[in-house]
Amino acid sequence: MAGKTNHTKADIIALTIREIKENGAASISLRKLLAKLHLTTGSFYKHFDNKDDLFRTVTAILSERISQLARQATNGNTQKTPLIRLVDLGEFIIMQFKQQPNLMTFLFFNHSIQNLYRNGAIDQFPLLIDTRKLIEIIINTYPTNDSEDTLFIKVWAFIQGYAILIQSGVVQYNRNLLLTTAKQMIGDNLK
Repeated sequence: MAGKTNHTKADIIALTIREIKENGAASISLRKLLAKLHLTTGSFYKHFDNKDDLFRTVTAILSERISQLARQATNGNTQKTPLIRLVDLGEFIIMQFKQQPNLMTFLFFNHSIQNLYRNGAIDQFPLLIDTRKLIEIIINTYPTNDSEDTLFIKVWAFIQGYAILIQSGVVQYNRNLLLTTAKQMIGDNLK
């Protein structure tokens, strides 16, 4: 029994991620989650303050995992221009929304991540940090009239919106549209 408590937190997190992936975050009930693990609420509260705390932890873990995959997708070829790396990042995020809709919807739109955005605690969201770094490189590489924040908002909003349209089956993915839109957002004077 003593060894079980060593893995309790990891077990709760793993099952939460699996439940989100399979059924979406809205379906998660702490009581049902803990019952599947044969745990008491006391065991849960040893590791998490509440469900929001669990979701914040899961958000950070998922963000790190997705960030690692995104880095592989966008940095594989160091000869790529910042523009192409941005398009690759957009494509990666869009494909993740298509392949893992529940996880990506949770990662981008759950209540905990919205609080992180509002409180400026982006250090817990590596994908956001990496995107901001790429935007900084783009601002320093290409002449643009936008501030770093403005360009980030344009890019982030477009990628999320386009991903949702594709995920919903409203439109089909088109890399050329992503490239053209990225060029338009950055400006016409690309090097």
